[in-house]
Amino acid sequence: MASTEPRAGAGLPRAEADLSALFAPATLAVVGASEREGNSAGYVMKNLARFGFAGRVIPVHPKAETVFGLTAFPSLSALDTRPDCVVIGLRAELVPDTLDEAGRMGARAAVILASGFGEAGAEGAALEAQVADIARRHGMAVCGPNCLGLVACDSGAALYSSTISPDLPRGRTALISASGASAIALAHSGQIGLAALVSAGNSAVTGLADYVAHFAADPGVDTIAMVIEDMGDPDALAAAMEHVHAAGKTAVALRVGRSAAGQRATAAHTGALAGTEDAARAFCARVGLLDMPDMDSFLAALQLADAYPTPPVLPRAAVLGVSGGGVAHVADIAAEVGLPLADLSEVSVAALRDLLPGFATPQNPLDVTGAPFGDPALYTKVLEILDADPGVGVVLAAQDAPPAMAPDMAAEYHGIAGAVAAYTGQTPVVALANLSAGLHVSVATAYGPAARLAGTRAALTATAQWATTPRRVTWRAAQGNAPLPAQMSESDARALMAPLGLPGPLEQLVTSGEAAAEAVAALPGPAVLKIASPDIAHKTEAGGVALSVSAEQAAEVFERIMTSAQAYAPEARLDGVVVQEMVGEGVDAMLGLVDSPPFGPGLVVGLGGTLVELLDDAAFELLPLTHDSASALLKRTRLDALLDGYRGAPACDRAALIKAMVALSDWGCAHAGALEAVDLNPVRVLPLSQGGGLRLLDALILTKKGAPD
Repeated sequence: MASTEPRAGAGLPRAEADLSALFAPATLAVVGASEREGNSAGYVMKNLARFGFAGRVIPVHPKAETVFGLTAFPSLSALDTRPDCVVIGLRAELVPDTLDEAGRMGARAAVILASGFGEAGAEGAALEAQVADIARRHGMAVCGPNCLGLVACDSGAALYSSTISPDLPRGRTALISASGASAIALAHSGQIGLAALVSAGNSAVTGLADYVAHFAADPGVDTIAMVIEDMGDPDALAAAMEHVHAAGKTAVALRVGRSAAGQRATAAHTGALAGTEDAARAFCARVGLLDMPDMDSFLAALQLADAYPTPPVLPRAAVLGVSGGGVAHVADIAAEVGLPLADLSEVSVAALRDLLPGFATPQNPLDVTGAPFGDPALYTKVLEILDADPGVGVVLAAQDAPPAMAPDMAAEYHGIAGAVAAYTGQTPVVALANLSAGLHVSVATAYGPAARLAGTRAALTATAQWATTPRRVTWRAAQGNAPLPAQMSESDARALMAPLGLPGPLEQLVTSGEAAAEAVAALPGPAVLKIASPDIAHKTEAGGVALSVSAEQAAEVFERIMTSAQAYAPEARLDGVVVQEMVGEGVDAMLGLVDSPPFGPGLVVGLGGTLVELLDDAAFELLPLTHDSASALLKRTRLDALLDGYRGAPACDRAALIKAMVALSDWGCAHAGALEAVDLNPVRVLPLSQGGGLRLLDALILTKKGAPD
């Protein structure tokens, strides 16, 4: 489950997270400022002058009488007024006392520039915790430590400790970055207009969620951009995203640290199929946060959000261009990144057939041929037809005219670009250059205010997220604390799962070869024999499973299983062997739960059996699930097609599987505090022609205190 305890570095409580003193202070004290070259607080003072900050700036220096022409004071306590915000440009060990002095004076915010805190080992972490405690005691918002600072363009509050140009493109995007280098690169990309920039550093006090909530309420911001190293408290971020959606704004994230090396190891197969990255991706989707995989798609999403603050009504695209190969390429990449193409209506097809040359095919993707080069108005008419189509949510106008193209050649594309610029319909139109180099400057200019994206994959990845991500929060932390036994055998685990619509087969625990033979003889057919041990998670690997065992073979198989299990895990507790009826044919599924801190448990579903990891057919979603979300999750797997009856096989009970997924989700929420992982594999989904239903053939439940080594 997601922890409800505040950590060092978590955001301020929501009631205290007033950041106005950070972004629009009337009086600002800069501690440690000097005119020495390279002085971080000195950079802040120079940037305040460059950005035209209208408030009072008070340098604090123990010896200097003036700093950059302003009267300096020897200490904060010597000031003749109460500062709203204090910039601290001192060594890390001097920060706590200075921050406490600022808080006692009534300062409501601070920017801590120094490094040497949580990023610098145990001693630094202790110092950071001390800073956080002081700030919370005084109710102060704090940017940093270990940061470059922030810039608020409207107020001119450039509390920034490095060189930054006051001529940055201005706009309605607020950028929050844990990485100072990323903040600098994005701010100077020339592709977004900034309302504010935050280099958040360690976020020891004021966290990501606090900044998001602040910008959600800022009337000068339409788009919130985040470069994230740590999401902090998911509950707080989800609450902040509620404010974002209520304000009709868009939030876009670039998360760093996605690699498999950062994923947590687990004893259950489920953990190998769903890691931390799956949970983070699912969380973003559930809170309506556009989640970009790289810098190029991140910038493309910001450009889209800036051009079209309101996302498309329908998440389906139409693609058009003057080249059949070009639009086919766009359609291929759209399929790979999850951007569905619209089916054109009969009315649209008829109108396009009447408009385009006879050799053109009215379809999506649409090759309009070279006709618009001679008649640009035709291109505008095509856009108008697509705008009127009820199935089209966004139009991608693909056209390449690279920067190095000769001016006379580039001029040939001005008509098409002008046709896009002249379009006045309601459906968003995105000018797409397949080459990442973008467009010739004259062609780009001819497109006017239309959104222009470069690089097929980056552009379509951004468009897919922008068009298909619901702008709502459907996630809540699973916080149930119902207890679970510290250790459970397979039979114990299956007994817990049976009330969820996952009954097991007939079975009996035996402790001798003779008893095994008698148990098999009592069944209507051959049996499965499996080792019974709470200490052996993967029975097949231990040589602890035998299939289709007859009564005559049972005693020998019993001894073989016990010997193999003893050799595999000499310290394991062996309770005997489970004799289990062979269940009839069906489709083998895998269901599982895995705890994914800090987001809580999630559910995994996919093809089951001994090759589950090799097949790698699994989909993951954070709890809780509804019937609709469980059905959608199942459709993301190859298992879904098998349930319909593949190549003449009988159709199996999909409805029972979905019902069990929802029940398992509810159970996982109730036991979130104790749960480490659940691995139900295989779950046999039985044919509808034989009455349907499910049979749980093997089960493993790991608790947080009882997981085997």
